[in-house]
Amino acid sequence: MELHLQRVLRVVLATAVAAPAAAQQCYSPQNQCFSFAPPGEEVERVDSGIVLRSESLEITGDIRFRARFASTATDAPYNENDQQTTRTRIQLNYTVNENVTAFAEFNFAEVWAGAEGYSDAQPDPTMNGFASRENFNAIGQAYMQLDDAFDMDLSVRIGRSNYFLANGMVLGSCDFLQYSGAFTGAWIAKSFDVGEEGQVDLEIFGFDNYGPLQSQLPGGGERYYGGTARWTVSEDGPLRAANAYYMAGTNDGDVARNAGDDWTGVEMDGAIADEFDWFAQFAHRQVAGGPDVSASRARIEYNPEGENRTLRQVSYTFTDSEGALHVNPADFNTAGLLHQYGGIWRSDLQTNQLSAAFGLPKGFDGTLSAISLDRRGAAMQLGDFEVDALLGKTFDSGVHFGFGYGIDNDDRQVGYVQFTVYF
Repeated sequence: MELHLQRVLRVVLATAVAAPAAAQQCYSPQNQCFSFAPPGEEVERVDSGIVLRSESLEITGDIRFRARFASTATDAPYNENDQQTTRTRIQLNYTVNENVTAFAEFNFAEVWAGAEGYSDAQPDPTMNGFASRENFNAIGQAYMQLDDAFDMDLSVRIGRSNYFLANGMVLGSCDFLQYSGAFTGAWIAKSFDVGEEGQVDLEIFGFDNYGPLQSQLPGGGERYYGGTARWTVSEDGPLRAANAYYMAGTNDGDVARNAGDDWTGVEMDGAIADEFDWFAQFAHRQVAGGPDVSASRARIEYNPEGENRTLRQVSYTFTDSEGALHVNPADFNTAGLLHQYGGIWRSDLQTNQLSAAFGLPKGFDGTLSAISLDRRGAAMQLGDFEVDALLGKTFDSGVHFGFGYGIDNDDRQVGYVQFTVYF
């Protein structure tokens, strides 16, 4: 009982100190995890021309095909499996009234016959002892959203929902996956105005983690609770926002895999000048019965002003993780397209990343990245240096094309081709 009281006090403290630092309420990706999709949270969708019975019901979705090709030298071990997959998602968003919405998402995904396994798309249903399936056909999200709940100016979300904590460092689901991870629980938030421009958003939560849908936890789910706070300072100042969070594992779920562990962290972002933006975050995992783990990420971006520029952005990113920080991380491509270390927040790994984004002829977007990778500890060092190239375009037909290619200093190579229609 005393231990639970101490944790509750830490949640209260994390939300009470919102003035110097605060956390995020995040139900959509922050694009730290690459998905071979158009940049930004909103994508251009094909207008189907369907007139619905009620304007209160919005139906959206996407269908994609992706192929992966890989090769490696004999003396350079790597997952060189070739694979073809498809995924279809349908989202139903119903506005009940001005304060209540209901959301459900249907997810169908399959691995093509003869394709090999990679990531969560596994043709072998017994692989690694998890419930990985060649085909998946079920509800991925289902929740209600209540605004001004109980006439108390509270925002409440209840049900199964995507959720990202620490920008995917700790919790999240990369949209690269066939079956996005989601969490079943409740989130209660309230906002406060601070000064002329500032705002503080507080949130407490408790949820069950059954693992991403592709790798459900043996024995059932594990339970977590915590709190976040976000202080929005200005729209475009040296400090735009500061975030803080606290999360703890409990013994209350079916599985107590991370019982006794807790996570704390902060992140901030802002603008140095008109064309320079920065972002920094730090996270710490206190491990019950084991060594603690910390991780950090810092990024600075140069965004030239003016339209129709060939050079769109230049960025430098530094990451450092001491080991397994995550619960369900969103970290595909955070350490390169080769994804050799099982994820940047799952490894004792440090990276330096230099990237440049370009606007190319015929409406194509391109990105070139150079990454140094330094593996610490007893695990094998794979690639020391990697170069990645990305290419994308949305055609007039509504199809988005994405291509990715990565190669390291040991001639490990991977390529991806993806076609997606958003509707």
